Amino acid sequence: MQVTKVFALMDVGDSASVLDGFAARATVDGLAFRTSWGVLEPQDGVYDWTTLDAAFDTVRVRSKQLTLHVGASSIGVPRWLGALGVAMYTYNTPMGVAVTEPLPWDATYLSRYTRLLAALAAHIQARGDTSLLYAVSDGVPVAEMSIVGCQNGLLSGGIAYSRANYLNAWNTTVDAHAAAFSETRLFISAPIAVICMPDNDGKAFYTEVMNNALAKTAKATAFAADLNATGSARLAQVDAAISARVAIAFQMIGSATNDTQDRMHGTLKDAVCQGIGSGARYFEIYKADISSSDAAIQAALQLARAGQSCSAPKALP
Repeated sequence: MQVTKVFALMDVGDSASVLDGFAARATVDGLAFRTSWGVLEPQDGVYDWTTLDAAFDTVRVRSKQLTLHVGASSIGVPRWLGALGVAMYTYNTPMGVAVTEPLPWDATYLSRYTRLLAALAAHIQARGDTSLLYAVSDGVPVAEMSIVGCQNGLLSGGIAYSRANYLNAWNTTVDAHAAAFSETRLFISAPIAVICMPDNDGKAFYTEVMNNALAKTAKATAFAADLNATGSARLAQVDAAISARVAIAFQMIGSATNDTQDRMHGTLKDAVCQGIGSGARYFEIYKADISSSDAAIQAALQLARAGQSCSAPKALP
């Protein structure tokens, strides 16, 4: 009996034919569908569900499910937010790319996102697609919780970091998800060890967010988007008392296929074994691995779906 799910991690802008090609594969249980706030709400209060509906149509036909990731960082931020007076700040990513994003605790930013969630949930329900929705992730106020553009108590541009305000922002969006999607799993990304460099607040901060989440929904799920063959640094920030109460879900840190930067630090099988050993029963795996013809990678996919222990069998006496 299968106890583990494997979802193909799709890219923003994938066509209906690409979605269908991956949903049709016997090695996947669904699609991890990535879109953005700016795509779903191109104008203030005006929604465009075209791409989302296509994804739901695909998984319905293929008898699969959908995990929904709505991005709100970088190019995913709706352009019209600036016209509303939402405070913005700009920082450089570790890759040297300049990114402009809303201040995480801006009240208008949070209220408009809450409105989006209500409209999104109502649309999915009106279509009769609620049962097709496996999970929804909380990507606001900041993707994956740690604030990249925050150092020494300051966000880039000299804006003071406020832990209380940031925690309240996370509680606000978690509450909004729990209200809009009360029967759906809620993926809440674990941070790295730091929230605003060089603090070591990741575990304590995540614990507070998750305690609030668990008070609002039994569907709260710890999500770590960095699984590789050595394990997950993000999962290490999930306190044992929290991990004992919630399900664990993983996204691979990258693709094992053509891994020129060695992000996986080993094989896909080793990564899957790390995940299963950590208690995970859900994996998001990149398209390049899902479609790979490599026998070892395909075997790893089957192992992930089986959810079996990777421990070597004991020798007979």
